[in-house]
Amino acid sequence: MKMEEIQIIGGSIKEKLENTKFAIHVIGKAWEYTWMNGFRIIVSEMLDLKPGDKVLDVGCGDGWFSIQNALKHPDVEFLGVDLFEAQEAEEISKLIGVENCKFYEMDALNMNIREKVDHVVLFMVLGNICENSSDIEKLFRKCWEIMKDGANLLIVEAFEEDFPREIRGKLRKLYELYREMGKSHGEDKETILSRKVVLTILRNIGFKKLKTTLKSFEWYMVEEEVKRYFGFEELPFKIPEKFWVFDKPKQVTIIIAMKKV
Repeated sequence: MKMEEIQIIGGSIKEKLENTKFAIHVIGKAWEYTWMNGFRIIVSEMLDLKPGDKVLDVGCGDGWFSIQNALKHPDVEFLGVDLFEAQEAEEISKLIGVENCKFYEMDALNMNIREKVDHVVLFMVLGNICENSSDIEKLFRKCWEIMKDGANLLIVEAFEEDFPREIRGKLRKLYELYREMGKSHGEDKETILSRKVVLTILRNIGFKKLKTTLKSFEWYMVEEEVKRYFGFEELPFKIPEKFWVFDKPKQVTIIIAMKKV
């Protein structure tokens, strides 16, 4: 799909939501994350989606990966699961007019999906779902159970290694303080994970044909934005003029793995 066609999808989403209660997602800087210049659609091309495929969007949040790709692939079925925002994703999909998406309120670490799927997607959610290596292994084994033989697992994540070395220590400390504060429901466990650890767990479980690439972004945060993001009146230490967080990283790692028995 050409970039012009992808931008048409973005424009349609923006138009249909800008006068609704979900307008906050398509106005100002929020649109940067909601749309990401079509990145959710662009990265889905690595899955080579075909008519009749079923895609499980784990930790779908407001549903943006499923909704945007459902508009591109009307003959593909998207199933989204999220513990906190599934209902909101369902409402948004209806407002946009998407008919090939369905969202379920469900704990990703204890998913109860009866049907086997062709693809599983974890789009910038591992750090919201998993606190440690044990959680990561549990989640990937659950995905393995749900995937057909030959199914693809797509992971897009900002790992610790994706942040500049000079900010990693400060970023870890901010997330420690953030967790201690007990942020809003659904965000209280947000953390930054290790790419090396994730790749090792995937291989140990048995996933094959691992392909890893990187995607860089032009965005960044300044001090006032960082304070708002974490809910701090003042930061506990000085940060660089340009800073990056989980939802607005400097780059992300893209991992494609296959279940091959």
